[in-house]
Amino acid sequence: MADPNDRPALTNADTFSEGSRDRASLPLHIKRHLLVFPTTLPPMLRRQLSPASLWHRTPVCLFCAARSQTRLPQRQSIRHKSERAVPIRKHAVKDKKKSGVKLGEEDEDESEGPRSIKRVMLGDKKKRDKGKNEEREAIAISTLYPSDLKFEAVEVDKLPVPMLSYGLDRVLFNPGVYRLQDPRTQVYNFDPYLEKIMPANEFDFDALSEYKTSSKDEDLLALTRRIGTKFTGSTSSMSSMLQHFHYILSNFRKLNHGMLSRQFPEPSSKFSRITLGPSAVFLRYKDGTYAIDADKSYDSPNIMSWLGHSLEKLLTTERSEFEKFRRSSPEKAPAEENASRCYHYSKQGNIMMRSQLDAVDPRLPGTGVFDLKTRAVVSIRMNHKHYEEGSGYQLRHSLGEWESFEREFYDMTRATMLKYSLQVRMGRMDGIFIAYHNIERIFGFQYLSLSDMDAVLHGQHDTILGDQEFKLSLNLVDELLVKATEQFPNTSIRLHFEAREGKTPFMYIFAEPVTEEQADEIQSAGEAAQKEFAQNVVGVGKGDAETQAAWQEAQDDVDEQVDAEKTSEEVEAQEDEHSTTVEDVEQDIVEETAEAAEEATEDSDDVAEDVLENPAAPQGPLMGWTLTARSLVNGGYVDRPEQITEFDDWKIEYHVKEIPEEKRWKLYKSLQARRHSLIGQDEEAVDRGLKHYRDLIQRYSNRGRAWREEQDRINATKGVQLFRPLGPGSDAVASQHDIVQGNELSDNPDVVDNQAREEEPYSEESTPEESLSKEKKEEVLDGMPSVPS
Repeated sequence: MADPNDRPALTNADTFSEGSRDRASLPLHIKRHLLVFPTTLPPMLRRQLSPASLWHRTPVCLFCAARSQTRLPQRQSIRHKSERAVPIRKHAVKDKKKSGVKLGEEDEDESEGPRSIKRVMLGDKKKRDKGKNEEREAIAISTLYPSDLKFEAVEVDKLPVPMLSYGLDRVLFNPGVYRLQDPRTQVYNFDPYLEKIMPANEFDFDALSEYKTSSKDEDLLALTRRIGTKFTGSTSSMSSMLQHFHYILSNFRKLNHGMLSRQFPEPSSKFSRITLGPSAVFLRYKDGTYAIDADKSYDSPNIMSWLGHSLEKLLTTERSEFEKFRRSSPEKAPAEENASRCYHYSKQGNIMMRSQLDAVDPRLPGTGVFDLKTRAVVSIRMNHKHYEEGSGYQLRHSLGEWESFEREFYDMTRATMLKYSLQVRMGRMDGIFIAYHNIERIFGFQYLSLSDMDAVLHGQHDTILGDQEFKLSLNLVDELLVKATEQFPNTSIRLHFEAREGKTPFMYIFAEPVTEEQADEIQSAGEAAQKEFAQNVVGVGKGDAETQAAWQEAQDDVDEQVDAEKTSEEVEAQEDEHSTTVEDVEQDIVEETAEAAEEATEDSDDVAEDVLENPAAPQGPLMGWTLTARSLVNGGYVDRPEQITEFDDWKIEYHVKEIPEEKRWKLYKSLQARRHSLIGQDEEAVDRGLKHYRDLIQRYSNRGRAWREEQDRINATKGVQLFRPLGPGSDAVASQHDIVQGNELSDNPDVVDNQAREEEPYSEESTPEESLSKEKKEEVLDGMPSVPS
C-alpha cells in the first residue's frame, strides 16, 4: 500500500479548492509547480491541461524557463500537513519601520513559500535592493548659500594704474569691434603707428619687470600671513582650476551663441576639449601658508606670450616712450622694478587672490579697472611654432566663418572666455580690452564687459548668477584644499581637478604629496626649451651676466682638464662606466617617450580604459575625492540655475566622498592619461590630427598676404588718412585748404610716395619678414598651444 505522505499537496483541501481528480492525470513537472503555486487553476487552463502524449518525451514549461533565469533550482521538502512551516529569511531586519518595507511585503520577499508569477519573472530584485539599502550608509549632504559667503577686498597701498593711449579709450564705450582702419575708405580710426607690431626680437624684454609666481612673491606671502589666510594664488594660477567648478555647478551649461550671425555655420555650444580637460596645480608649502602655482609640466614656449607683454606696454604708453624699448634705440628705456607692478588683493574664507592691474578708466563702473588681452588669429594659434607661415592671415570681414572678427570671438568663447571672466571676478575688474592681431599687424579692438561675457557663459546679462557661482566655487575649493592639507600637512601637494559630464555630473580631485625637489623638477620640465626659445627667437639673455658666468665656468673646466691630462686607465674606466650608464638612462627615456607618443594617438577614453585594465602599482601616498552637487532654486531641484535675479533663492547641496584606497591610483593614472592625450602629445601625432585643418588655414594665409600687399599699395597711393572730426561744432585741426591740398597731392604718385616715406611712422626694422622656405614648411608642425592666445 502506498504511503499517504507521497502526495500530501494533492489531497490538502485547505490548499486546493478543487479535488484531486483533475490533477492526478497532470504531468509530473506541472505537479511540481502546483506545489509552488497553490492557487486555483482557471477553467480555461484546466481544460487545456491533459496527460502528456507518448511522443512528448521532453516537455517544455514556461514556468521552468522563467524560474531558471532568476535563481538556481532548489529542492523543496514535502512536509505533512501537521508540520509547522518555517520561513527562511536571507537578511534579518531589526527595525522594520526604518527598513522601508511593510511587514507583509517582507514576509512575501523573505520566505521560501508560494511565489507569484511576477515574483518569478522579477527574481529577487526586491531582495537585492533591500540588501543594498541595508549595507549603504547615509550620505552626508552639505548645503551652501551664496548669500552667506563674503568676497571682499584687501586694502593695500598701490601705485597708479596706467590708462589706454592713442585715444583707445573710445573702444570702452562702443559695443562691438572697433577697427584700426576702415576697410572701405582706408581711413585710420587710431594712430597708424599701432598697426605694425614691433618684432619680438626687437623689443627689449629685459627692461620689463619679471613676473613672479605666487610661491616666489615674498610680498604676497607676507600679506597672506598678516591677514591670516591659509592659501594664496594669482588669477592665472587659479583660473584653470576654477573652470571645473563652473562645469559642475552649471551642469555643463551650453554656450550661448545667440549673438552670432547666420553667416556663421553651425557653431558648437560646447567648450573645446582642451578647456574641458583636467587641470593641475601645486600647493607650495611656505612656512605655514600654501601658495597656489599652476602646473607647468606641459608648458611650451610660444611667441604669443612674449608679444602679450610688449603689446600691453604699447597700448598704455605714448609712442616716444615705447620706442625706447626698441633694442636699436639709442635712448634706453628705464628698467622697471618689481615694485612698479600694481595689484588688487581679494579674499574669501581661507583664500587670498592676487590680480595684476593692466589699465583703468575712471568712467567705467566699480573700480574702473580692466584687463588687457591680446588675441592672435586662428592661423597663429593652430601652429604657434611656425607662426611665420600663418602671419599672412588677415581679418578682412566682420562676419563669417573665416578671416572675420566673428570667428575669433567664437573661438574665444570656447577656449578662453571662461578663464577671462574668472580672472575679472578675482581682480574685481569691469571687463577685458582685446587687441586682435596676427603677430605682424593689429586689426582692431573690442571691449567685453563682465555682463557681455556672462551672456555667453551663463545665458544672461545680469551678473548675479555668475557672481554667486564664483563665490560657491571658491568655497568648494577652500574646503577641498583644507581636506588635502589635513591629509598631508606641512608639505607641498600636487592637485588634479577634472569635471566629468554624465547623467550625474561629478568631479575628480586627487592630492599627491611631493617634495620640494620633485615639485621643482616637474615645474622646470620645459625650462630649457623656454630659455632656448627666448634666446633664439626673442633675443633675451644672449649677453646677460648669468649666461656669461655659466660659459666662463664651463671653459675653465675644459682648460683644467686639458692642463691636467688625466688619462689613467682607472679614470677612463670610470668614464666609460658612467657613459654607459647615461646611455642606458637615455635609452629608457626614449622608449618611454615613444610609448607615450603611441598612446597619445589613441582616443582619450581608450587610453583611460587601458590604464584601468593594466594599472600601475601604487607609487606612494595619494588621496582622492569625488564631488557631486545639486542646485535648488526657490526650494525646488533644477538641472542648473537659469535666469537668476536678486529675488531668486539659489543654493546647492553637495557631497564630497573619499575614493576607496584600492581605486585611487587606477583613477589617478586614467586622469593623467586623459590630460596627456590633450596637451602632452608629441609633434608628429598633433601634425597628423591637424594636417587637413592647417592646410585649409594656410591657403587663407597665403591669399591674405597677397591681399595685404595690394592694400599696402593702395594706402601708399592715397596716403595715410587719420580720422579727424570735421564739420560745425567739431574741433577740426585741419582747414578746408589742407583737405583740398591733400587731394591734389594724391593725384601725383611720386609726390605721394615721397610724402609717405617721410610720414611713414614705422621703422625699417618693423617690416614683415618673408615667409619660410618650402623645406622649412615641410618640418613637423606642432599642435595647439596650451595657452591659445
